[in-house]
Amino acid sequence: MGRKVYKSTVYKALASSEEQSTLSMGQIVDRPYRSNLVVEDYTKGTAATAQDLTATSDQLTINKQKTILMYVDDVDKIQNKWDAAKVWAEEAGTRLAIAIDAEFLYEVINATNTVDDGDIGGTSGTSITLTASNIQNVVAKINRKLDVQNVDVERKNRFWVISPQIFDILWQYIAGKETLLGDKTGEFGNLGRWGGLELFMSNNLTASAIWTPANNPTNADTITIDGVVFTFVSTIGTTAGNVLQTTSTAVTITNLTHLINNPSSTTANHVAFSGADLRTVQTMVAVDGTTFITVYHKGQSFMTVTGSDATDVWSKQTQLSLAGTKGSIDVVVQKEPDVQMASTVANGKRGMNVMPLTVFGVKTFDQGKKQIVGVKIASSTF
Repeated sequence: MGRKVYKSTVYKALASSEEQSTLSMGQIVDRPYRSNLVVEDYTKGTAATAQDLTATSDQLTINKQKTILMYVDDVDKIQNKWDAAKVWAEEAGTRLAIAIDAEFLYEVINATNTVDDGDIGGTSGTSITLTASNIQNVVAKINRKLDVQNVDVERKNRFWVISPQIFDILWQYIAGKETLLGDKTGEFGNLGRWGGLELFMSNNLTASAIWTPANNPTNADTITIDGVVFTFVSTIGTTAGNVLQTTSTAVTITNLTHLINNPSSTTANHVAFSGADLRTVQTMVAVDGTTFITVYHKGQSFMTVTGSDATDVWSKQTQLSLAGTKGSIDVVVQKEPDVQMASTVANGKRGMNVMPLTVFGVKTFDQGKKQIVGVKIASSTF
């Protein structure tokens, strides 16, 4: 069979797995964070004020299960020269690892520290239009954010996960002198070191965009997010992706938000997706902003968004690039991807169902949030 190429994964090189062994008999690990102690002056003969010692629960939950159900007919076994179950089971293992990696990189949204256009002399809250002239400033700000948090002060374990688009700009800056990136470590996706940061290449970053309707969508208005069409309707109907358009813009946005976050659910306010569209929307997260909606797409790196109403605005299309220090994000894989097979004869089909499964959890604990940086890169021209 023809060869396939896949996204590289970086989470095994960058995540902490220290909680892996603690969850063999449970679903939750708690790593409470402590209140800070504050040094104060002492006056001889005067009692000092006792400081309360408190700990706040901070839990990682094994709450993500991913699978791919495949059917292999016995006719294919007879007529094909390849082992269909074997080749697709191998691909499934790779796809599941990429899904874990996308969840890991999505943790960028929990970063205490961010670098945007305001940090390099532009407009605060706006994504950076990256160029060969400002990429060095971006690296300087990443390091500064970590230095201010007293994170990895020796700069031995700092990293930046960059996209091919970012690497393109970096390559222009260093004028193609690959020696400036130093020796590579051999880890997946590793490009070398630059500016005190170990660089990793990924096509699996999180993308985001904001949709702000000029007014309440009218019947049959649509928006399209990475090829998936959402249609606003005055009567809900049965067409997948329908969103009830009410008399309130805020309520309409709430209905859209709920569909994106629950794409397999049909309610009085929206109709569920199925098939390829469902699989796409399952990797999105929507945040209701009342007058606007922010959509995140895990593993997409950049989004393609359009709308039928030209007065509505898609803005702040952003590629969220993760930087920080290794081990700041915890990934616990309770069940490594494996495969089970079962005959389908009882269902009237002469063949085999092949079903891999992985069970895992991802968490940035309180301290880890201070040890990572979200770098916001403008992606509307990607």
